[in-house]
Amino acid sequence: MLRTMAFGKAVLLLPVLFCLLCFPAAHVQAAQDSEEEAAVREELETGVLSEMDLNGIEQAVDGLLEDTDFSFSEMLRRLMSGEEALGTDTLVELIVQVLTGTMAGQKRVLMQLIVLVLACAFLSNLSGLFSDGQLWETSFYIVYLLAFVLLVGAFQSVSQNLTVTIRGLVEFMKVLTPAYYLAVAAASGASTATMFYQIVLVVIGAVEGLIVTLILPAVHVYVLLALINHLSKEEFLSHMTELLETGIEWALKTSLGILVGLQIIRSLIAPALDAFRRTLIGKTASAIPGVGNAVNAVTEMVIGSAVLIRNCFGVTAIVVLFLAGLYPVLELLVTGLAYRVLAAFSQPVCDKRICNCLATVGKGYGLLLKVLLTVEMLFLMTIAILAGSFS
Repeated sequence: MLRTMAFGKAVLLLPVLFCLLCFPAAHVQAAQDSEEEAAVREELETGVLSEMDLNGIEQAVDGLLEDTDFSFSEMLRRLMSGEEALGTDTLVELIVQVLTGTMAGQKRVLMQLIVLVLACAFLSNLSGLFSDGQLWETSFYIVYLLAFVLLVGAFQSVSQNLTVTIRGLVEFMKVLTPAYYLAVAAASGASTATMFYQIVLVVIGAVEGLIVTLILPAVHVYVLLALINHLSKEEFLSHMTELLETGIEWALKTSLGILVGLQIIRSLIAPALDAFRRTLIGKTASAIPGVGNAVNAVTEMVIGSAVLIRNCFGVTAIVVLFLAGLYPVLELLVTGLAYRVLAAFSQPVCDKRICNCLATVGKGYGLLLKVLLTVEMLFLMTIAILAGSFS
């Protein structure tokens, strides 16, 4: 009887011993498989990155962000390892530095304009003491021409810097496109990559041919005509300036709407074709006896690595575009707002032509800001739609 009970207990203990012996081995095997998978994935990512020409991208980034130590390849590897692109503290510090530099650059011009506004207000209050009105008109024209020279010079300097920034963004997109094409082709397929390449070429052509060649000079003409229009008491170019302003805004909105709509429509078709082909190939491979599961596992690993590279590549490019546009955007915003505030405070004490002159230049900076934001939106949407919409 005792032997029977001991034998029964031994039988009950066998499954427990089996689990204790097998589960550690299973955990060890799973850990080994995970390490091997991570090693293979790292080799795949290194191989894909080695096929991309990052040197040209680094040179373009150095030209755009010459005052920083930003590295495109370093940021890409940080994102692939799961780190943040930009911390909150870093971003706040960067914005404070940009605002400080912007105010320091415009401080001299604004102080000179304030002196001219005060001089105009002083002469305006003394105009009743002049026996001849021509003396007052002559004094006003002297002040106005001095303000005209200051405003046009400052506007031309900011506009030239903006043109350099836009051309730098275009060059960055030109060198980014071939490398990003490889990442998109590996992750999504040839149709999606070809769609991206075509859209980038169209966007670059629109920026170079429309915005840089036509719209920026049109903004200069608008500011000059508006300043000339306010030179006399009777406005004789107001409708011309309104026509130019409306044409510039319509051109920017139309180009943005057409190009973004084209991207969205194309992005609905090409990825679907690539997904269908990938599914067809996967089903065919899985039907092969013995190797189907292995082929599917390897394919999923390769596609997962390619998608990671594509998305991290896109996010890094978006960070570069954001940082490159941060300084000019804040510069145009702060400068235009400063001229508007100066015009508002000088209106009660100064001639209305001087106030209109300051307000018009503030509008000109607003148009330059719209131009830059349109360019940034075109490039950002081109990358964001592709990097964020498809897996």
